[in-house]
Amino acid sequence: MISRFFGPTTSLVIVALAVSNLITSVTQAAGPVYTYVGISYEWTDIKYGVSPKDDVRYNNGTLEGENIDLSIGILSWLHVKGQAFGYLSGTCKNCNTDSSGGQFDADMEGYKVGIGVNLGMDLIGGSDTVDLVLRGNYIDTTIKNLNTSSPSSASDDGWSAEAIIRGQVSDRADVHIGYEYHHLSDIRNRDITLGVNYRVYKGLSVLGRAIVFDDETGFELGLRWQFGDLLFSGRDSIVQ
Repeated sequence: MISRFFGPTTSLVIVALAVSNLITSVTQAAGPVYTYVGISYEWTDIKYGVSPKDDVRYNNGTLEGENIDLSIGILSWLHVKGQAFGYLSGTCKNCNTDSSGGQFDADMEGYKVGIGVNLGMDLIGGSDTVDLVLRGNYIDTTIKNLNTSSPSSASDDGWSAEAIIRGQVSDRADVHIGYEYHHLSDIRNRDITLGVNYRVYKGLSVLGRAIVFDDETGFELGLRWQFGDLLFSGRDSIVQ
């Protein structure tokens, strides 16, 4: 991955500069929106800081399941965002071992809810299509149906902090690069993510997101409906 060649800090700067260059070359697009609902499916080594690859209890397993997202713009520069993972089909693949040494799946679910500010880069002379997003989150996770040699479930909670550069590259597409630090009771973890959201019809978009930090990888694919203009009389937030 990128960070293996350049180191995590250098790689983040390189990608951020490339994304900023791409975004600022486009002037006709409006800025990103923050009122939407989305559903997606994710295949990943790590979720909310939980990494079965790095925890001997979970047999170097992987995670997959559905995400349900809801974000609401409160002010033009303030939003709240929540995500639920795995409450329908969240799986910790091969995270259990039976008495004969065979591996089988456990269940994982969790949620993250936070509040963030989205600051237009035009405030410091940059493009009005680019935002710096800073967000703090509360996180809760549970892995269930563990085998008989372990507790029946393992739960953890804590917080995360995110910094994201997000902006429009066209009237239809926005991209982002983000950094997130997770701090749960037994976990300290950092992720770098890259994502794109491409509008295919009115407020309906296809989204893709990848985790690219160290040996932790992941991919998410789904749909997002941006509905603020319908709910708030043409605005993206409750109050302009």
